[in-house]
Amino acid sequence: MSETLPLDRKPWVAASLSMLCCGLGQIYCGRAGRGLVMYSLSMMFGPIVIATVMTGSSLPWLIASLLSLAAVAVVTVWSVIDAHRLAKSLAGQHYEPRDYNRPVVYRLMALTSITYAFVLAMFLRANVIEAFVIPSRSMAPTLVPGDRFLTNKLGINARTLERGELVVFRHSANREQRYIKRIVGLPGDTIELRQGEVLVNGLPLKREPIGPSATDSQQLVDEWNGGRRYQILIGPDDENADLPPQTVPDGAYFVLGDNRGQSLDSRKFSAVSHGEMVGVVTYRYWPAGNWSRFGVVP
Repeated sequence: MSETLPLDRKPWVAASLSMLCCGLGQIYCGRAGRGLVMYSLSMMFGPIVIATVMTGSSLPWLIASLLSLAAVAVVTVWSVIDAHRLAKSLAGQHYEPRDYNRPVVYRLMALTSITYAFVLAMFLRANVIEAFVIPSRSMAPTLVPGDRFLTNKLGINARTLERGELVVFRHSANREQRYIKRIVGLPGDTIELRQGEVLVNGLPLKREPIGPSATDSQQLVDEWNGGRRYQILIGPDDENADLPPQTVPDGAYFVLGDNRGQSLDSRKFSAVSHGEMVGVVTYRYWPAGNWSRFGVVP
């Protein structure tokens, strides 16, 4: 490849370069100062996001991280539009290439930007937020097959989990597998099931029937736990309807699927250690079938 560039500045090339590396289109157009400012702005948000993650674990900190990422997107879009406009304004004008207008400079900046973006994305996926898709009906009606949702992983190791929260966790027998269930019992709680009814510390969870499921003979029920209300499905042939009283060990949680008759959960594999928790389910961003279900997951 030649190490020289054509004298004319093409708008689509300028925009593409700024899309590849924020500010690179401006450098291509001979505005090195402006380009480096945009490049620096885009690069400074990474440390801000990392610092946010390392110093906070609550929902406001998660929102701050997402706002920082949104700022990166805004700067990038601004860079692309500005680069296109600059190149267009140079049409028909004599352009004298600068010393930095060389493909090798562009390659180095693009490589740096792509590596930076990849590392930041991996950091965010490991520590802040991760997307999952539900494969089965074990969490119906809350989540159905094909639902795509976001999981908040921020500070999960130090976070105090609550009854009623939906969590993603690893199975101790197969740590490559991820499960999603609802926390029913906290460390030290006594959990018992009598004919499908859940008792926490000897008290049954409040329930209110809603109506039959549209797909089978299951009963749709509102259930309350820990101040949270959510819907569950109760089938007439629940094989695990009864469970003797058991105490949840320290540092562990008793979890159940919302589709009680079709869920592999703590009734089968016992309580889940806090160390196996991946994150807390927060948002359904791609509902299966019905977009009225878009939004916060109850």
